[in-house]
Amino acid sequence: MKYFFARTILACLITLSGPFAFAADSVSQGTKLLIEIESPYSFDETLEKIEINARSEGWKVPKKWKVDFQKNFLRVTDIDIGPSKVIKMCEPFAAANIMVKDENKQLAAMMPCTIAVYVKSNGKTYISMMNLKLIGQMFGGDVAKMTSELGPQMEAMLKLK
Repeated sequence: MKYFFARTILACLITLSGPFAFAADSVSQGTKLLIEIESPYSFDETLEKIEINARSEGWKVPKKWKVDFQKNFLRVTDIDIGPSKVIKMCEPFAAANIMVKDENKQLAAMMPCTIAVYVKSNGKTYISMMNLKLIGQMFGGDVAKMTSELGPQMEAMLKLK
């Protein structure tokens, strides 16, 4: 049963990621929901650099907001997906200013911001995150204003050199 569940989840993720994800040499806004870039660093170095960059931009990165997908999937499904972690982070003032309005409370489903770091079968480390520019265009108003302010900060977090 647990293998059926794991395969179903993985199939859904693979199916959904196809039309949304794209690879780029640098952070590019494009029209895709997810941005994916190749890291020039190892898996652990990439995670460390992103966290350092996030803190330097004034974002909060609580330890409890780090999820080890490889470990969790292996424990539950006995399937090793390879190194894969997500870092959830928040710019608390921006989040609070958005969430104070009733019409924006639904955005809690998309918070906190998440950056994924993983290793593909080619042995290279990749980073992915939501395309904040596109999210801002989709929602408009306060969300567009917030994403136009925070988008450059998140892009700066991904400039690892």
